[in-house]
Amino acid sequence: MRTIPWDESLRVGIDTIDKQHQQLIEHLNLLMLALQENKGKSEIEKIIKFLDRYIALHFGFEENCMNAYQCPIACKNKEAHAYFRQTFEEIKSQFRQEGASLSLVLKVNQKLLDWFINHIRKIDMQLKPYTHS
Repeated sequence: MRTIPWDESLRVGIDTIDKQHQQLIEHLNLLMLALQENKGKSEIEKIIKFLDRYIALHFGFEENCMNAYQCPIACKNKEAHAYFRQTFEEIKSQFRQEGASLSLVLKVNQKLLDWFINHIRKIDMQLKPYTHS
């Protein structure tokens, strides 16, 4: 399974959000690779724990920014974040029940990593015009 690197086309123009996006993409890639290579449970749990904390931090910060800049897509963004959190919880649960598997690698790739990149491009980018006014 391929990793997805950060690139400048994902920059929304708020340094904190851009840095958080970079960290999330990096750690989602690490999770996918750790599952794919069947790394030890403790290594995978360490990545999951980081993502748990960082997702809460990032989504909270980004939602506050959208509200502060009065971005009209703020509610849709919050709903999308809730979907991502639920999907992440399901993946964590599956890992804890079954361990690493090809099915889990595919889910992390499609339902977390690809989803997150698409979310940045389709939703987060809509914040950009409001930060430069």
